[in-house]
Amino acid sequence: MLRALSLSLFILVAGCTEAPGVYPSLAKRPIESRPDTPPEPPAPETAKPDPALDAQIRTLLAQLAKADSDFADAAAKVERAAAVSGSRTVGSDAWIGAQAALADLEMRRGDSQSVLTDLERLVTDRGVAGEPPYPALDAARAKAQAQADAQNARLSTVKARLGEK
Repeated sequence: MLRALSLSLFILVAGCTEAPGVYPSLAKRPIESRPDTPPEPPAPETAKPDPALDAQIRTLLAQLAKADSDFADAAAKVERAAAVSGSRTVGSDAWIGAQAALADLEMRRGDSQSVLTDLERLVTDRGVAGEPPYPALDAARAKAQAQADAQNARLSTVKARLGEK
């Protein structure tokens, strides 16, 4: 019995070994031969000229320029009103005048924000339609954003002079 058990064990162990001289290959496997760098992405599609879009952009840029001019005029008026003695005294005539000028200034800022919104809508519509970016549109949107940021900063400065948040 012990001999039969030893023979069975020997046969099982012998079945787990390979013939002498046969070893795993050290050659490169296919996964080891591929390049480590990712493939180059395809070149981005360039936008074709669009005369209708160019006309819209020109119209919006003209509105943006007018909004900036109107804002500058209104800001100067608020700054003059803020410089008047008593403009920080709530309820005084100077304060009421400054608040009216401030309301007009905020309305003028809204004109620039409206143009910015229209430009962003055009950019979004192109993206939704799967069209490539349009450089003139992107430049106009960036200009409108810069103008809106500058107007917000100036409005904050004027409000601080009037003691508002």
